[in-house]
Amino acid sequence: MSVVLHLLLSLIVAWNISEAIPAFLKPRFHSTFSIVLRTVFLYFICLFHIVPDFAQTFLLSFAAFVIYIFVFYKERVEKTVAFSVIFFGIIGSWSFLSSWWIRRVSGGDLPIGMSLIVTALLIALALIYFSIFRVYFRQVSDSMLLESFTKRMWNYATFIAIAPSVLILLLVMSPPRTLFLQQIISFFSIAESTVIFPLLYQMGRSAKLSEENSKLRARGEYYQAIEAQQQEMRKLKHDLMNHFTVIATYLDLGENDKAIEYLKEIGTRFSEFTKQYTPNTLINAILNFKLQKALGENLELIIKADVKSSSFDDETDLCTLIANSLDNAIEANPPDKKITLELLEDEDRLLFSVTNRYEKKIETRSDGSFISSKEDKVNHGLGIKNIEEAVERMNGKFEITAKDGTFRVFAEVPIGK
Repeated sequence: MSVVLHLLLSLIVAWNISEAIPAFLKPRFHSTFSIVLRTVFLYFICLFHIVPDFAQTFLLSFAAFVIYIFVFYKERVEKTVAFSVIFFGIIGSWSFLSSWWIRRVSGGDLPIGMSLIVTALLIALALIYFSIFRVYFRQVSDSMLLESFTKRMWNYATFIAIAPSVLILLLVMSPPRTLFLQQIISFFSIAESTVIFPLLYQMGRSAKLSEENSKLRARGEYYQAIEAQQQEMRKLKHDLMNHFTVIATYLDLGENDKAIEYLKEIGTRFSEFTKQYTPNTLINAILNFKLQKALGENLELIIKADVKSSSFDDETDLCTLIANSLDNAIEANPPDKKITLELLEDEDRLLFSVTNRYEKKIETRSDGSFISSKEDKVNHGLGIKNIEEAVERMNGKFEITAKDGTFRVFAEVPIGK
């Protein structure tokens, strides 16, 4: 009976976990054989008995499950690690709880009638639990909110989700003397493993809201840039008759050179608001707007752009990268009054960098991140965070360096063709 119970409970766990994992991680193989193989592999992992005083079994089971995830599924490393920890918390908790009761059933400690009742209760508990589990994981997987998770958020999720596995490992290494306490901790570990899914849902909603706010701010920058350009153009058009009068006066006086210089000056002012750095209207608007902002601060913004694409899959995130990088450089007020922006399209990549000189000492945290030099550190320093998250959403690479008096923001993002 104990063998049948163990096989059945392991099958329930393996079946439900194998159904849940592809909802979050992309399978590496899609053939029928690979689906059967990964299900069988997971079933054998669930057959591991995690029992007190045998930590080796726990560690072996955990290692086997991590290998299983990385072999059969492909996703970002931080996301893969997070779900390895999340799902093993469920597997390990159930294995420890069921193995104790299976030993009681097989050891003859209980009458036959009681053994049958315990067997039925364990199966019923497993079915009820995984019914709730399916509701929770489908709610999270169907919402698509996890797409907004940043690397930092996946690390937080991993840290939270590892608690059930740690509890089980502690129970294995040093089981409590009181049976009641051991069972309570086991049930708590199982419950905590399931609660992680509603928590992921709430974290996903928060991340999605943050992403939407970031995009709204970027759109706001775009409309602000367009409005500023149109306002300046309206001013120039409004004064057009006055300009013609001045030019006519110079011509009447025979001062042709002054008339030509005046025309050049007007042409320069018009071109300052309509420079075409790239074929993309949104990027041009942001660059022109930031150019005027830099000029207002008596800074020279040197823009080197070689971009052929007129549209991008993540235009809003791309403008967040450009706008925030330039804002940080302008606020830094370089001692040489120069800021250099480079935007280069290289096959399927877009290479971006903003470089400026600095004099003040730049402080960094232990993880290498930069600390804002402004007094209000709560509301400042968000620009770099917005840049990091925007680049991460574009599946790109991001790097900040501060060396030999030069501060440089560099990003490399893929271009969707």
